[in-house]
Amino acid sequence: MTMVRYDLDNLPEVTQEERTKVAAMSDEDIDYSDIPEVNDFSGFVLAEKLKPAKKRNRMEIDLDSDVAAWIGKDYQSRINTILREVMKLSRIASVR
Repeated sequence: MTMVRYDLDNLPEVTQEERTKVAAMSDEDIDYSDIPEVNDFSGFVLAEKLKPAKKRNRMEIDLDSDVAAWIGKDYQSRINTILREVMKLSRIASVR
């Protein structure tokens, strides 16, 4: 078998025939022999720990007074943190 190498700036176009062939393959049909096994995951960073860049999205909400008192003065960060946790849970439960 001949090994062909490409760089990321010069990849060939994938044909519809190739897409169909790959879609029909099972996991057992894939040859992983040229990919080294990774046993040390200590340098990996979980995507959940990475936050997207801040972008100003101005919103106005009305909160009940007891909720506003519970959230406190740092309300923007706390609301963002709370909503981010709910967002993660909804992804896990596949509920939106």
